[in-house]
Order: sequence, then C-alpha cells, then structure tokens
Amino acid sequence: MTSLYDKTDQRETLAPAETDSGGPKNSICGNLLQAFRDQPKQWDAWNIDADFEQQHWDLDQADEVKLIENGPLRALLRVKQHFQNSTFTQDITVYAGVPRVDVRMQADWHEKHILLKVAFPLSAHSDKATFEIPYGTIERPTTRGTPAEQARFEVPAQRWADLSDSKHGFSLLNDSKYGYDAKGNVLRLSLLRSPEWPDPHADEGHHEFTYALYPHTATWREAQTIRRGYELNDPLTAEAAGNHQGTLQAEHSFVKIQGDNVVLTAAKKAEDGDALILRFYEWAGVESDVEIEVPPNAESAVETNLMEKTISPLALQGDMVTVHTKPYEIKTLKVQFKSAPPARSGM
Repeated sequence: MTSLYDKTDQRETLAPAETDSGGPKNSICGNLLQAFRDQPKQWDAWNIDADFEQQHWDLDQADEVKLIENGPLRALLRVKQHFQNSTFTQDITVYAGVPRVDVRMQADWHEKHILLKVAFPLSAHSDKATFEIPYGTIERPTTRGTPAEQARFEVPAQRWADLSDSKHGFSLLNDSKYGYDAKGNVLRLSLLRSPEWPDPHADEGHHEFTYALYPHTATWREAQTIRRGYELNDPLTAEAAGNHQGTLQAEHSFVKIQGDNVVLTAAKKAEDGDALILRFYEWAGVESDVEIEVPPNAESAVETNLMEKTISPLALQGDMVTVHTKPYEIKTLKVQFKSAPPARSGM
C-alpha cells in the first residue's frame, strides 16, 4: 500500500517515501511483508534476538493482484505473494460505512528460522506507542536511546497496538497475533515464525488469520480503538431459525451498559447458585457512575470480587443498577432474580 487516506479526517495515514536527489531513499510501504533471519542463540521456539533485523527481505513484488468483489457493500482485492518455499494470499477488504480495512491472510508456511512481519510506516509521530494488555493498556517507547528501550524490540499485546499524535493516528488490530514492535514511525505485527527446536516442523503448513487497519482522528481513546478490537475479535453472528413460540419481543437486549468508557467482558451463571454474574472494566481512565440495565425480575444486586465473594450491596431500581467505577477498575456484579433469567436471549 502506498496510500491509506482517511476521508473523514482528510488526512494521509501512511508516511510518504523519503526522497533525496538520487531518487527514493526509503522504499518501505504500508502492509509490507518482511522476512527476517531468525536464529536465536538460545531457546529457539521462545526467543527473538535483538539483532534479528540484520538480515531481511522485503516482499514488495506481488505474484498476482486481482479485484474479486466491487459492490455496494464491500470491495475485495486479492494479493498473492511468495517467499522461498512459502506462499501468501491476502484478501484486503473495505466495507461501506466501516472505517477499517481488513486483511484476511492465508499462508502456506514452510520456512526454517524465518520471522515474518507486516510493516506500516505512519504519518503520525510519537515517542510512545500504546498496546492493549489484559483489562487495560500500556505505553512503550518508540525510541531506542537507552539500553532499556533497546531491549523492547518485540513486545506483547492483545487485540491492538496504536501509534498516535494529538491530531491523528493508526491502530493495527489483530485476531490471533500478539507480538508487535514500534520503532520511530513504523508499527509492525509479527505473523509467523519457524523455529526448529524442540519441534523441527513447528508451525509448518496452513495458517489463516486477520489483521485490520484502523486510521483515526485524535488519539486511540477518542477513536475508541478498544471497541474496534473487540468488534474484530467478536463479530456479530447471525443465525437463521425456524418459526417458534417464545416470550421475547422482536427486539430484545439481554444486558445494556451505559458509558462508552466501559466494556462488558463476561455474562455468566454464578459458580454458586442461579445468580447472574456480570463483569466489566473501565478503559479510558475516567471515573464515572456506570448504569447497567439487567434482565427483568431482578430482586437484588451485589458487588463481588473476582472469586464472586460479596463485597457490598448495590441499589437496584427496577431493572437498573448503578456502579461507581474508578479509572481502569474491574467490577464484578452478582444479580439475583425472583425467577431464573431468560435462558435464550440475544446480547
């Protein structure tokens, strides 16, 4: 990709190629697959050494580019590439009304001691990038000026990583790949490795996974990147059903939670008894009163710890529970019903 233009923000997301009087100086482009010689000195299947960038190859030539779909709902471009003994097929999809580009990738992987990454040079610049961690986020440096920074050449994240300045940024989402690196204005995601010890055929064969590009205005907080990560990993599933009798209306919500700064992560039966357990967390660093609408016939609600042991009672007004929540706090509620809550409902 040579351009990723945000039409809402009217801004180019990718960095332009650097040039000098002799022509192009930096040929790195967006969505660039890069293969690195990956032969750590110890613990082959676990380690990536700091010098992994010394020998690498840019996969900047496609074997085939084909437009598969171009309709009112979506456009899909299929790109095929190869490296040594491996082949890659990328279905790059843009949906109408969705500010995200999905890259569904299939790989037939047959390498030894090779690390495959995908790179994005960005127009946004910052000395820190943000990474999702369990129930929160962490900032890590994009600079390499100290020994501590130099040791952070590969870092873990969950559903996304983001590089933003105060005006705009870019989030790189994933559905199953959790190694990133951010250096300068380049954000990369690790896709595949090929160690030989302890398994001489580790990860060989067919792979399918998705990563997504989310350019945005302002920072990841204003852009609600955390919700975009959940949307990629937990898409809405439609299921056809035959005609049947039921007690629910044509439209129903099992649980409603008010506040864009919180995410509901669990709705489950209590370990002891028939109560309903709800767990959410605050991700934006904002103290607030979170309102939750629970299923009908609730008779009591309490806050619990993660082991579902009661901490304190909560006021229940009809089907509404209000929970005072501090920045980045994880909250667990236990709701008891006069009768069992509906067993078959949509979220």
